[in-house]
Amino acid sequence: MREIVIQDATFSYDGKTDIFSGLSDTITSEEMFCILGPNGIGKSTLLKAILNLHKLKSGSISIDGRNVEDYRPAELAKIIAYIPQTYALTFPYKVLDMVLMGRMPYINSMARPTPEDYEKCGTAIQLLGLQSLADRPCTQLSGGQLQLVMLARAIAQEAEFIILDEPTSHLDYGKQMITLDIIRTMKDRGVGIIMTTHDPDHAFMVCDKAAVMSKGNFIAVGKPDDVVTEENLRTAYNVDIRIITYEDEDGKKQKTCVPKNRGNRETLFGPSTARLT
Repeated sequence: MREIVIQDATFSYDGKTDIFSGLSDTITSEEMFCILGPNGIGKSTLLKAILNLHKLKSGSISIDGRNVEDYRPAELAKIIAYIPQTYALTFPYKVLDMVLMGRMPYINSMARPTPEDYEKCGTAIQLLGLQSLADRPCTQLSGGQLQLVMLARAIAQEAEFIILDEPTSHLDYGKQMITLDIIRTMKDRGVGIIMTTHDPDHAFMVCDKAAVMSKGNFIAVGKPDDVVTEENLRTAYNVDIRIITYEDEDGKKQKTCVPKNRGNRETLFGPSTARLT
């Protein structure tokens, strides 16, 4: 089991205004960790700091006691795979070639991919049902299809953690559920998951641990049932939300979030506007 340890991490772009400050937590490769919080709060910036794409102002992020800044890029890529929130595709790479990029940490810069590399890519493509798209340019894919390709690339990378920045943000409801099922399958196969989301229900559905982020800090970290509360969501998003408990078809208790619309209108526009229907 590997551990990512975030210790008093503080980041600033200009050296003056902190995007986040004093963040601390330990994330293991045996759990699915979900970060909730409004736009611009520093969630994506934190993910990039874990990947050593952003240098901290103070504090540290380490893997098994070794600072991420001490890892060579190819070495770190064997530990952490990254799926960003958006993709800027300027070249029409075929799906197979895009998935093959996940094998780059294992391929010498002067060498060609081996049959084993192609085999691992084929396995990932098959796992996500992308066989019919293997020769299609990624520029011709829908957002949902491209997201699956990026997941396949991360699987082929064989990293011990996968970091996903809002993996369902551009997907319809059905594709969201499929994506979450795939992510949960990766966790069941022994891959640690770190993901950001705007949907509190995702934390209830798939995560072992959640953090609610507000004003550059974790206001709560722990099990989703303990952390994703009406009070914490109200603090983070400045809206009134009700959490409802219900029984699923197997008789297990589940939770879901429902907005209290009238309360939200009063918060945003005042009582007089809230009375207009």
